[in-house]
Amino acid sequence: MTYEEEIEALRKTNDRLNEEIVEKLAEWVEVSVRVGAIKRRHGRSNVDRGLEEEVHEQIRRLARESSLDAEGVERVFREIVRLYTDAKREVHP
Repeated sequence: MTYEEEIEALRKTNDRLNEEIVEKLAEWVEVSVRVGAIKRRHGRSNVDRGLEEEVHEQIRRLARESSLDAEGVERVFREIVRLYTDAKREVHP
């Protein structure tokens, strides 16, 4: 197999993974917006610091189990949460 063939195959895999990641992000944001709507409907606070810390610990644990930098993955996750925050503002300005 030539260099170009090897690289092209891996690039196609990365392209597919990019699509899957964006689809999962969209799904995550959609579910989070729905959770927020339920909380508002029931007069609950949208912020639960205890739950947030549990989620961040889960993210760090999953990262370590996957041999990834836990702090780096947590930073990425904080950006994902920002997607939700921005989406929530668009739905409920």
